[in-house]
Amino acid sequence: MGLFGSTKKVFKSRQEIKDALYKIQSLDYRERPKVLEVLIKELDDGGVSPEEIRRVVREMRERREISEVDKNNLLKLIK
Repeated sequence: MGLFGSTKKVFKSRQEIKDALYKIQSLDYRERPKVLEVLIKELDDGGVSPEEIRRVVREMRERREISEVDKNNLLKLIK
């Protein structure tokens, strides 16, 4: 394992992601599936790392797919 192989994963399964997203009240019925879909794509290397979450959230915010409040709430998942 290299430097990146030892990164702790925040989520290791689709269900863990789903459970966490449903706890974020600011995400509405349109946003939640979008965020879920993007994060599930990051599971391919054994889980979703904090760095991947930061990148995904930043990119979704830049595309205006989520609000600033959603961005802040999603980033709390990794604190």
